[in-house]
Amino acid sequence: MRFLKHAVLLSTLAYVAYVPASYAADDYPSQSIRMIVPYTPGGGADTLGRLVADKMAEDLGQAIVVENKPGANTMLATDYVAGQKNDGYTLLYASSSFTINPHVYKTQYNPETSFEPVAILSEIPLVMITYKDSPLKSVSDLLAAAKAKPGAISFGSYGAGSAAHLGGALFETLSGVKLLHVPYKGSAPAVNDLLGKHVDIAIVSLTAALPLMKAGELRALGIFDGERLKSLPDVPTVSETVPHCVTVGWNGILAPKGTSSAVIKRVNKAANYALTTPLLVEHFAGQGLEPKPRTPEAFAKIIHDDNERWERVVKEAQIKLQ
Repeated sequence: MRFLKHAVLLSTLAYVAYVPASYAADDYPSQSIRMIVPYTPGGGADTLGRLVADKMAEDLGQAIVVENKPGANTMLATDYVAGQKNDGYTLLYASSSFTINPHVYKTQYNPETSFEPVAILSEIPLVMITYKDSPLKSVSDLLAAAKAKPGAISFGSYGAGSAAHLGGALFETLSGVKLLHVPYKGSAPAVNDLLGKHVDIAIVSLTAALPLMKAGELRALGIFDGERLKSLPDVPTVSETVPHCVTVGWNGILAPKGTSSAVIKRVNKAANYALTTPLLVEHFAGQGLEPKPRTPEAFAKIIHDDNERWERVVKEAQIKLQ
């Protein structure tokens, strides 16, 4: 009898040890959470991540500790989180480079199978800009100039293999023109060289260009979005001239593969709460944007669509970085 009781106890302990994560999610979170940010402190993405983390903590009732792990074009942090426990206590703050990297670098992860989409925090359109007295007044002007002198019109981006680089490649493949790509280490040097007229146009995030657009130092030729922004109704979309030329940068939260649906829903709820707080609404408004809370399923579709788009663009444009 004593042996039987001992066997039952061991069996019970084994069951508890291997209880699925979905059953353990009822008390989530019971401790602090780490959010791994693949950028250096102080940048725009890092700032948004910290603002969101603070407000999410209010809803979750637990602290969210932001850890910066920059390097390898965000892949260092991505690979690190992929190897963590799928218990919801280590999250990845990701950007649109997450879906680009596998098509231009050798990566250890697959955008659609290695992580669980949790919440999208922001969608930031790319904008095609030029200096204020440029002879290029519109996307149509750019197309005409590029067709007259293939490869002579230069465009700056914030890095080889970046969303801006591939946005330019998408523009080329859809319009049939050839531009000269000039990659920079960030938006600031790209914009500075554009102001100095060292490049003809630049493709950067709207947040990087908006202050100088408002000051009249930069002219927007078009927004890489599906429709005009409410905050900039006079700026046309690139797709009004080049159909389907749409790409939007994003920032979001991912969890390691196998994280329970209950945990994902709980974190998504906290993220969506954060986006509706006055602090975040004001933060987005300063960038000409509006927060758009989404479901994990909606975020998964964005990742899927991006993954397919960049695979096609990289092949058609024959982009090789390795």
